[in-house]
Amino acid sequence: MNAKRILSLLLAAVLCVSLAGTAFAAEEEPLVICLDPGHGARDSGAVATYDGVEYQEADLVLKIALYLRAELETYENVKVIMTRTDRQGEMPTIDPEKVKPRVDFAVQNGADVLISLHLNALENTETHGVMMLTSNGYYNRECADVGIALGTNMLLTLSQLGLLNRGHLKMNSSDRRNPNGTVADYYAIVREGIWQNIPSLIVEHCYLTNEDDFRNYLSSEEKLQALALADANGIAAYYGLQKIGSNPRQLVDYSEHWAADMIDIAVSKGWVTGYPDNTFRPDNTLTRADFVTLLARLSGETAAPITTNPFPDVPAEEYYAASVAWAVSAGIINGFDDGTFQPAAAITREQMAHIMTLYLKHKGISVQAPEGGGASIPDLDQIQPYAKNDVLFCYANSLLNGRDEGFVPQGSATRAEACTILLRMHDYLHAHPAAEEAPAAVEAVLSPEIALPPEAEA
Repeated sequence: MNAKRILSLLLAAVLCVSLAGTAFAAEEEPLVICLDPGHGARDSGAVATYDGVEYQEADLVLKIALYLRAELETYENVKVIMTRTDRQGEMPTIDPEKVKPRVDFAVQNGADVLISLHLNALENTETHGVMMLTSNGYYNRECADVGIALGTNMLLTLSQLGLLNRGHLKMNSSDRRNPNGTVADYYAIVREGIWQNIPSLIVEHCYLTNEDDFRNYLSSEEKLQALALADANGIAAYYGLQKIGSNPRQLVDYSEHWAADMIDIAVSKGWVTGYPDNTFRPDNTLTRADFVTLLARLSGETAAPITTNPFPDVPAEEYYAASVAWAVSAGIINGFDDGTFQPAAAITREQMAHIMTLYLKHKGISVQAPEGGGASIPDLDQIQPYAKNDVLFCYANSLLNGRDEGFVPQGSATRAEACTILLRMHDYLHAHPAAEEAPAAVEAVLSPEIALPPEAEA
């Protein structure tokens, strides 16, 4: 991968504190994406039988890859190459049963990233969900970070389909070492990619051996295409891609809204998304689950899957579950006295201020309100004690403004207002260096049941 491009992506990630990368302008060289449909030829990969029909990983991931290529080619300045375009791997001519030639192919064809598409499998058929296999980062950290950030973005878009977000798996080799003497990555696609300076990651879309995953995500052409579209959305959001001939404002219902420009920015960064009918619905009320999800996207940190459910009213299969788990791990939320989170409840403005200050504390920012800062808030006495400092801090720093009748602490917020708040939070973080080093990104706590195919060290 071009070193200048890696640097530009990393700089964009730092400046945005988000999962979005940087747009590829038309005058730049195209973004070259190498898709690697895992396995092939005599190597079927995972196998499972449903309703008397045998399904093989090699065939299913090839279909996902072809759908993904078709979708990515609808974006400006993108070139897609594939390590195989049929089961035998005869186009291009490489051995589909070997791993290193796939990385060699990507490098020789000038790829900027290598994405290997797979399905997971375990003898325990209850295990389900999406997982990314990414680098441990001990070697070529800059290159590894691009793959990790891209993988995080794809985890979020895939989990929006309803898949359990199982996070990143970063495995170490038992006997291989990097050129600098550090422990090498276990998976060959990841390891060889890092060694050859190309961000490489493995997408384990779901578990072929789990019947629910199969029937929900793999059992029809439409479902395979939906996985591919989710992959593409994650890739496009990270690299800031635009559809060919599109207007940057792709959602149709807010062009005259007061927050239109801020919505544009938040959508382009990947912090917020629209609805399946191509609307944004700017005046819809924001829920507690929505706000925590937006903060998780803004943070760019790895969302942690729920291994022990922190709240009885947050089902693990919900799109927001991984973000809630991350927020609990980071000390940003702790729920109500009855042990619930109340994800569908409209978030109040004082609750939002409380969560915002806890998020800033997580980032290492001091959040002490200035003395006398509430003198201009006419409804100051209506703010609950737990949130008073938080409201005063957010108000004093223009993170949350008042309304005509006061701060309105029990009032709700809209999706449009949330976009404005995200942009203010983003700008505030970069204008105020952390008072102490921010905590490291939360790593996913994975089940000990991990699929280790025998060819993984090939």
